[in-house]
Amino acid sequence: MPLFSSSSSSTGKSKKAPEPALQTLVVGGLAANVYSQPKATPAGAPVVVAFLLHGRNGSALKMGEFVNGLFDEVHALRRTHAGPHAARDLYIVTIDHRNHGKRLVDKQANQGWSDDAEKNNPRHAIDMYAIQTGTAQDVSYLVDFLPAYLFPNGERTISQFVCIGKSLGGHATWLVLRNEPRIRIGVPVIAAPDYLALMSRRARSHKLPVGPPYFPQVLLDLIARADPAAAPYAAAGPENPFRGKKVLVLSGAEDKKVPWAVAKEFVERLNVGGEQEGGVKEVIVEDGTGHEFSPGMVKEAARFVWKHALVV
Repeated sequence: MPLFSSSSSSTGKSKKAPEPALQTLVVGGLAANVYSQPKATPAGAPVVVAFLLHGRNGSALKMGEFVNGLFDEVHALRRTHAGPHAARDLYIVTIDHRNHGKRLVDKQANQGWSDDAEKNNPRHAIDMYAIQTGTAQDVSYLVDFLPAYLFPNGERTISQFVCIGKSLGGHATWLVLRNEPRIRIGVPVIAAPDYLALMSRRARSHKLPVGPPYFPQVLLDLIARADPAAAPYAAAGPENPFRGKKVLVLSGAEDKKVPWAVAKEFVERLNVGGEQEGGVKEVIVEDGTGHEFSPGMVKEAARFVWKHALVV
């Protein structure tokens, strides 16, 4: 059964978007799946590119239903806006994380700690931070090079890049927001901005120390330099990398894998500035939802991107 099903409005017209066009571009060896709706806007309209990042043990292709869900919601918003071509165009890009999908090298490296010796990955803390950091770097790499592959003759202008990610992809989205100044809008879904808060909790559940060999000192040093929680995220001045950014945090109240509790303190203290700085912070903890990117969350993500990227 598909995650998203078509529905009808009061006028009897389906809000389901046309099937998106897909082109796969190989950007310096990195395959990027680019989804678009060619007739959504006039041919020369500015484009907003949204990176949609998958979770651990997922893949770019497995994000197809979420791509369709986002396009369906945006399509419905276009129909109620002032004319079908009034807003900017939306492209959605999916990629495989390091060691996922077509980039898989070692399946065991994607596993967590386990009491089952065959499933246990003693390097879980190292591997997961390496993968999410690599994904954030891949996003910056694509911000550099994707425009040249998409529009080699300058046919269109990319007005803004957005990052949306679920679970592991949500952790990477937090890293993007912290370390990539060119991305001003982010939607981390069922994710943790404080890596040590999340992983210390997991380590304690397996009676493991938050130290070598499970957390080598060099890894702890890296986290202390690059993690969102290591930044002055509550500061009101320019030293805060989140200042002026627009962030929608989506979490499940019943999430056991990435509990809201591990993100709550960070999110509540996060200072993105006010209207003058252009900062926006919205937080939705969805009742009855576990570790999933629910249809309700997809709807909220689409609304946020529509409001802050497509109709500004």
